[in-house]
Amino acid sequence: MTENVTLRIAYRFFVPLIFMTELNMISKSVINAALARSPDQNVTLAAFHVAFTLYFALSSSTEVCAVLTLAFLKTRRALGRLARFMVLIVAVPWMLAQAISFTALGDWAFGGLFGASDAVVAQAKSATFLLSLSAPVLITRSICFGLILMHHRTIFITYATLVRLASLGGSLVLLPKFLAGAAVGAAALVICMTLETAVALAFAQGIFRKLPIDTEPGSEAPPSFRQQWRFSWPLMMNTSAEMGVVTAISIFLGLSAQPDLALAAFSIVYGLVSLLMSPMRNLVATAQTLVKTIADRRPIFIFALHLIGFFGLLGFILFHSPLEDLLLADAMGLQAELRNYCLPALKLAFLMSVAWAYSALFRGLLAGARNTTMLAATGVTRIGVAALISSTSLLFVTANGAVIGIVGWMAGYGAEAGLLALRLRRLDAGRAGGKDGA
Repeated sequence: MTENVTLRIAYRFFVPLIFMTELNMISKSVINAALARSPDQNVTLAAFHVAFTLYFALSSSTEVCAVLTLAFLKTRRALGRLARFMVLIVAVPWMLAQAISFTALGDWAFGGLFGASDAVVAQAKSATFLLSLSAPVLITRSICFGLILMHHRTIFITYATLVRLASLGGSLVLLPKFLAGAAVGAAALVICMTLETAVALAFAQGIFRKLPIDTEPGSEAPPSFRQQWRFSWPLMMNTSAEMGVVTAISIFLGLSAQPDLALAAFSIVYGLVSLLMSPMRNLVATAQTLVKTIADRRPIFIFALHLIGFFGLLGFILFHSPLEDLLLADAMGLQAELRNYCLPALKLAFLMSVAWAYSALFRGLLAGARNTTMLAATGVTRIGVAALISSTSLLFVTANGAVIGIVGWMAGYGAEAGLLALRLRRLDAGRAGGKDGA
């Protein structure tokens, strides 16, 4: 019999994931802090930002691998089918990344699409190639994390992430002896992700060996390619929306009066707000894993309110007090121009807690119900709303690009949360009436 969800269970499952997510997001901010100390911080930061944004927009389909694992990895036999499917969905974006790194497509993408300078384009192409080396690591890590989440051993993920952060610090110290500019950040990120995955693999192997070899009579068979595709394509579109939003915003910021400054500032804002608010993304896995009945939803909704209150208050305190100077000037090492450009956007960061939390929560509930089709439409909507708002930079070219960026980012999440809430209500009504509701 499945244990009913309580607030205690939710906290026990979720808290280790907070540390995992925060440590992961610290990675981006640590890299930004290291790159900000390069001779030309605006060029280096802008190059790493556009390379990171474009590559992970292309490869964000790998994020569906953990959700696939949670949904379908019930036996050891199923792993082969899942792994083959994951390799296929990663292959196309990986090949695109190679074309961007080594052909004129990269000049068009970074110079024409993002409006970056020649110096930024050159560094971004090199960084994109280095980031593409993480493709097999991302697949392996997703499978390991899915296994660990499935068995509620989330503390193992925290341990792996601690190794990631420690190795990142060491890499950022050593790599400038061999590389320069944005390539330092890209190589450091790949190295720390590889070591994190090695630790996660060590923990996940024991869990995997405890799975039955094959399905028992009457149990669910390993998923076919068609089943995996039907379940995952909306999720792939939705997960792509995260970096798709950042890409759309960055494209319009590249058309502003000061494109390098706007892109560098939005990179800082995106990194810090993600660092602060990204634990909300774990509500997807929490809802998918823990919620098995309608009755399980109430404690999860209360738990979400706890998170919104805590992280919203934290965001307000950090950027509406003297702590803002300590963070941006002392910790991040930002020069006055870049610091002053970032600050108005960061003062809005506390509002992100509401939009991100409900968007993630509703995505998790629908993924747990294996009713994912609507997620494709809401992912596209999220990008469209963000693009519409960030396009105002074409009308107000002297406006603060970082402010436009964060408003578009939050509005995209808010629109998605509203649409998913309506879908969930209709699904519940259909089930109550004895219909399929899919």
